Amino acid sequence: MSKEEWYNLGQASQKLGRSRSYVSLWLRRHKGEVPENMILEGGKSKLISAQGIEWIRDRIKKEGVLVSNKGANGDQHLESQLLGVTLLTIHFTGRVRGKLVV
Repeated sequence: MSKEEWYNLGQASQKLGRSRSYVSLWLRRHKGEVPENMILEGGKSKLISAQGIEWIRDRIKKEGVLVSNKGANGDQHLESQLLGVTLLTIHFTGRVRGKLVV
């Protein structure tokens, strides 16, 4: 049986090709989503397994496509008709999705 490799969060971020704080911030935003057996916590430090890094890699942005929780993908725009012209009113909450019809 092979030994599982463990990394601190900064090392995990680098393995993902991101800034050193990326995995730490990702885990904070997605609290409780990563399976418990992939994270080790002791005092102020956390370790993540190689399998955990791959688990996160499968759930982060890939080629501009957002893979995230339902709340982040909610409808964030409102289209209204005025005199036969479709207007786009944007309710900005950090991400904007919509279309401009002229």
